[in-house]
Amino acid sequence: MSIIKKNKMRTTFIAFLVFSLFSLSLSSMNKSKSIKDTIQNGRKCSVEKLIVKTERFEKDRKFLFWKLPHKKITLIDRIINTDGKVILKKSSILICSSDACDYRRFCRIKIVGNEIWIFQYNKDPEKGVIKRYDFCKKYLSTKIWDKESLIDD
Repeated sequence: MSIIKKNKMRTTFIAFLVFSLFSLSLSSMNKSKSIKDTIQNGRKCSVEKLIVKTERFEKDRKFLFWKLPHKKITLIDRIINTDGKVILKKSSILICSSDACDYRRFCRIKIVGNEIWIFQYNKDPEKGVIKRYDFCKKYLSTKIWDKESLIDD
């Protein structure tokens, strides 16, 4: 009986060893393929000119069937390259009454030099940040929005 147990243990050990080597080789092949794919697909970015297009949608606010005196305004900024392809799309939401507006979510886009700057905050303007991207939509950095202006050109 001990010979049968030893043979059984030996065969399971060999099977486990072969299976682990096989799975290890498959995982290394998959990694090498993904590295080759990223090297082959790693294109140079040749975008020279981008355009910012802004759309504005207004919608009346209602409670049950009553029309309320304020509106919901959605601003959608799109960055479009020369081929007409949308690179980035961000939206801001405002609630406006007759003479004043309040941002629920602020997210606007500005092109500065060879960078795309995204100005954004949710409820508190004191916690605003600027996210910087290059023209290929590659993330560069984040900085605190304190002195830079969205309107300056």
